Amino acid sequence: MEILYGLRELNLLSKSDTAIVFGSSFNPPHLGHLVIFNHALNYFNGDFYIVPTKVPPHKTLSVPFEKRLNWAIKTFEVFEYENVYLSDMERHIEGVNYAIYNVEYFLKYYNNVVLLVGEDALGNIEKWYRYEELLRKSKLAVYPRTRDGKLYTRGREVLGELYSSVIELDFPIVEISSSEIRKAVREGKSITGLVPKVIEKDIIETYNNSEEGERW
Repeated sequence: MEILYGLRELNLLSKSDTAIVFGSSFNPPHLGHLVIFNHALNYFNGDFYIVPTKVPPHKTLSVPFEKRLNWAIKTFEVFEYENVYLSDMERHIEGVNYAIYNVEYFLKYYNNVVLLVGEDALGNIEKWYRYEELLRKSKLAVYPRTRDGKLYTRGREVLGELYSSVIELDFPIVEISSSEIRKAVREGKSITGLVPKVIEKDIIETYNNSEEGERW
């Protein structure tokens, strides 16, 4: 994995015509993220970009971007592949950086952009900024989060013909979430085995000394 600092020109990095973008607040990153990313590596052919979110829409984060970026670097460094990059691009963008802006950035260098997201994204897809344009310019690769696939069903109903831009991924359901980890820390419960050992102590100290890990 190569770490990219700044809004880099990606021409010399491109090894494919497709960019697969895994964006998340990583608040905190956990082993479920690694499982999903590994399945994506085996499923897609392309260049993979891990993009920690600085200011996500509809959320307020109490953990600074720099710390979450550092956690993400330590988490994903296990992927020692030349087509895997972790970018701090959102550090250099003022205000909320909506997904459509990232898509437009990657389209400068790639013919195709695929956003790797969880099924819960389909639960409020119509609230995404310029979501119709987003789905015309990119693909949403959606991994399952519910056992009955109810959010896929909702996505089909809401999006209609735009659902052709959704790729339903037959990945295993990973029942680990950042919110559950934050809750466990605040309740004094163990998170061993849920997060990389190298950042476990820092995660515990961080959430024990912050108001909440993430607030809506």
